[in-house]
Amino acid sequence: MAQTAMALDTRQGQLDTLLEQVCVNLQLTQTQYQDAMQKYEAVGRWLSAEDSALHVFQPLIYPQGSMRLGTTNRPWFREEFDLDLVCQLHWCGSANPMAVYDLVHRRLNDHGTYKQILEKKNRCLRLNYAGNFHLDILPACPDPARSGSCIWVPDRKLECWILSNPIGFADVFFDCCRRRPAAEFGYVAKEVRPLPSPVPSELKYPLQRTVQLMKRHRDSFFGGDPAAARSIVLTTLAATFYRGESSLSASLDNIVSSILVLVDSTPGIITVPNPTNRAENFADSWTVESYKQFKSYLRNFRYQLDELMQQRGLDEVGKGLGTLFGRAVASKAVSAFGRHTEGLRNENLLRVTPRTAALTTVTTGLSIPANNFFGKS
Repeated sequence: MAQTAMALDTRQGQLDTLLEQVCVNLQLTQTQYQDAMQKYEAVGRWLSAEDSALHVFQPLIYPQGSMRLGTTNRPWFREEFDLDLVCQLHWCGSANPMAVYDLVHRRLNDHGTYKQILEKKNRCLRLNYAGNFHLDILPACPDPARSGSCIWVPDRKLECWILSNPIGFADVFFDCCRRRPAAEFGYVAKEVRPLPSPVPSELKYPLQRTVQLMKRHRDSFFGGDPAAARSIVLTTLAATFYRGESSLSASLDNIVSSILVLVDSTPGIITVPNPTNRAENFADSWTVESYKQFKSYLRNFRYQLDELMQQRGLDEVGKGLGTLFGRAVASKAVSAFGRHTEGLRNENLLRVTPRTAALTTVTTGLSIPANNFFGKS
């Protein structure tokens, strides 16, 4: 069990333990991670190989998005998860953006397997590994006017360069997680950087797990369609309003309420600026209809959280978790919680506080001879 026994000393601690178990069940399996890593490395080797037309530009291949941030969830039902990588070419900032895009496309199209699963998107090239995941490859060039990790990426609709900074965004995100200055970043040219190692859920920052929970409720609410609440939007808003809470329930409570205040106090559609480039609005794809759906998602989240925090008895709490995050992961979380508390009870370590009926492990509580979850036998 990820949480310690002492986490059971309050109802909030019990709820946090269950939320943590939901996060555990959202983790990619080792098989899924290994498959993604192998395909990521193979694509990186193909793009940067010496016989590649890209070789002269010394490609730098590195992950971005949820895999870099540690917020990737298992697919919703049979939907695919996504893995994003940057193919950064050097000395190309003055080139035509569509020429750079086409250069990377041609290299991928030269591969017998990739050619069959290659799809052009607006800013990236997608490899569709059917029934598993898709790999989005973002062509990029360093921004010659800015130092550090800023890059230019081609936009096919606008036929121009767009400023981006996925490494800088990750630095800001982890700065919010730690509440201390982010580490400096240094470039190493011509390199395929490895995917971040899979981190057990219990070792992740609360903000990472909060984002995972928000994304899973999004998937549950929209049936797997993330269009009205893109992951980058949820991640940015969560990082903006996170206040360093160690409790998952408190973190969710604060962040969802804060976003609702922003929505209710803003005429029209809110903007969600990229923290590394304030001119970029992550929510620029919202229409009146999709923004309405986003607000419905938020209000549902707020309502279901309130219901969950008022429920008593493990069965009722489990139903609340199922409504928020899906019955499958909720059922597994409740089962893990039950096994944990049963083990403590069998060792005569589980007690109940008379005044609050909260489970506890301190010696002043009354010993529990039978299961008594959330103060209800």
